[in-house]
Amino acid sequence: MDMPKLHAEVEETCMNAWPALKEIFYDGWLIRLANGQTRRTNSVNVIGKSARALADKIAYCEDIYRSHGQPPYFRILSTGAKELDGALASRGYRREDETCTLFMNFRTHRPPALDGSVALDILEGRPSAEWLTAHNRLSRRSSEEGRALHAVLDMLAIPAFFGEARDADGEIASVAFGAIHERMLCLQWVVTDPEQRRRGLSRATLSALLRRGQEMGATAACLQVVATNASAIRLYESLGFRCELYRYHYRVR
Repeated sequence: MDMPKLHAEVEETCMNAWPALKEIFYDGWLIRLANGQTRRTNSVNVIGKSARALADKIAYCEDIYRSHGQPPYFRILSTGAKELDGALASRGYRREDETCTLFMNFRTHRPPALDGSVALDILEGRPSAEWLTAHNRLSRRSSEEGRALHAVLDMLAIPAFFGEARDADGEIASVAFGAIHERMLCLQWVVTDPEQRRRGLSRATLSALLRRGQEMGATAACLQVVATNASAIRLYESLGFRCELYRYHYRVR
């Protein structure tokens, strides 16, 4: 397997599956902006080779985020050059979190069978108002925060579908969505009611999305999860995400 090629394909898929509201391409870097709701869509990403001086580029990005009233975040891949990370550290940028990129090949790992005891639904193309409200509730976001985050869904330009699982009372207790780019399925926004965990709801939601992705022609799947979230990683591994491709962290001043 050509690992650098696979890494690039997964990065491309993850970017397309969670778009920003605004983007600036700058000398091999991609500056993303989305109302400051998440670091992934409000950070600088290295996507190609550079020609300009590193200090000048960092200053340019700082000016961009300053003009939008946001702190400058830089997303640093473990597979990338170390120069940027060191330069940011020397400027007082602190390191935040570490995220794992996990991969599942449908040729070697079939999506799990669905749990017939869980009420599941897959919404094609766009989520319902109930799904969006449930996502806010489950992720502990206010209505205003939710509207700002959910605005990025209007920017989705690849096939997407939204999964939900309901508890015994018929209320949505787990949600996630998937999007497909070049036969690669990316899973995003996985969240479950803390009081309903260990009841198979996340597993059921993700299994349904994986199976739907395979039906739509996907041959593999990927997702990104915070490295310290051991319980989520165990769940993903049990579903078939047993290959870690690379990691990334953020730098912010």
